[in-house]
Amino acid sequence: MSNQNNKINNYSIATDLINFFLFISASLIIGFLTDKILYSLVFFLFIFILYLLYSQHILERWVFNHKYKKSIKYNSKYQYLASKIDMEYEKFLIVKKKFNALEKRFKELSASMPDAVIVIDNNFITEWFNKSATNMFSLKDNDIGRPILHLIRNPNFTKFINSNKRISFVKFISPLKYDITLQSFIVPYGEDKYLLTFRDVSEADHLDKMRRDFIANVSHELKTPLTVIFGYLESINTLDKKNIDDNIIFQMLKQAKRMDVMISDLLKLTQLQATSIPEKNFSPINLKNLINELLLATKSDVEKNNNKISVLNDSDVYIRGSYEEIYSVFLNLLSNAIMYSGNGVLIEINYMVNDKKETILSVQDYGVGIPKDSVGRLTERFYRVDKGRSREQGGTGLGLSIVKHIMNRHDGKLIINSSIGEGSKFSCIFPKSLFTLNLSESSGNV
Repeated sequence: MSNQNNKINNYSIATDLINFFLFISASLIIGFLTDKILYSLVFFLFIFILYLLYSQHILERWVFNHKYKKSIKYNSKYQYLASKIDMEYEKFLIVKKKFNALEKRFKELSASMPDAVIVIDNNFITEWFNKSATNMFSLKDNDIGRPILHLIRNPNFTKFINSNKRISFVKFISPLKYDITLQSFIVPYGEDKYLLTFRDVSEADHLDKMRRDFIANVSHELKTPLTVIFGYLESINTLDKKNIDDNIIFQMLKQAKRMDVMISDLLKLTQLQATSIPEKNFSPINLKNLINELLLATKSDVEKNNNKISVLNDSDVYIRGSYEEIYSVFLNLLSNAIMYSGNGVLIEINYMVNDKKETILSVQDYGVGIPKDSVGRLTERFYRVDKGRSREQGGTGLGLSIVKHIMNRHDGKLIINSSIGEGSKFSCIFPKSLFTLNLSESSGNV
């Protein structure tokens, strides 16, 4: 191929020299005939230069407007250049077609990704973004071509972008929703381009925080009764066995019982989180009979606190579900109302079916109430409004968390309303799918 190029190139030079000689010869002959040799030489030299410039112009026009497949007809030199340009152009078109296909495929895949994807150049100018980025940052088509730091304003993200890509990822709060945490990665993409990805990690961060809080709370909650028990044991060891205070034994038993209840609740909560409940295990539950059983189970606590229980419904209403779990839900709600609403407080239990065929069971007390800033945290594990009073009453801080998980397993929801000095209302809403009128299916204690 190289020899062929040399031959064509040498041939082109020879052709140019021959053409130049012919022009000179023609000008000399005409000059002798007209007795104006100098004028003839200048004229024909001018014509030759125009010829070369025109040939160059034709080639340049063909190169810069390469939309038609016409050959250059003037001389072999330009013909050869044109053919080489044609070959390279064809190679370029093939490569470009493959690249466009890959880029199209990438954009199609990115468009369906839940993660936001943004392509920027080396100067941080936005070149492309997917649908998720549009939703996450409220981007528009005319945002393409704008600096990324004008579209996403956050100090941590700005530091991340300006770090010359030394930092591989960063976490920052969404500029649009302050309750959402985003994690962004940056990787090289193409030539002098970078791929930015953004993922909502709010749930993961929340779960991680819950895990840390859980470990810290478990350690603290189990350590407290153990410390009390060990302290009393050391006191007993130094005392004359005849002079052992009965209160010491009572406190040891109380703390041991509290720790036992806490461990039982932890195991129950872990089981609820780790397993699902097959719908085939659901059975019809008569809420009237369920409430009667609850009243018997909590009778002693009600009498101890001088509470008054009022049931506002006496009809037979059935829902499908796990009897053991539903029983646990309402036992926790009723026990909380008895323990924390105050002495001599009226507690109302009601159940009904609304127009949507949703079954609602509520436990309402007219006691001390709960602060608004605490209502949203009541279902967190180990969260207590009054920690000292809760421990004194023997609470584990896990009851409402258990209630929440059981309601989720039944596709239901827990609604909490409370006001200081007016009391609290806990409502469990079961979906239409669990409502049943098939009374013949009920049996046993349901």
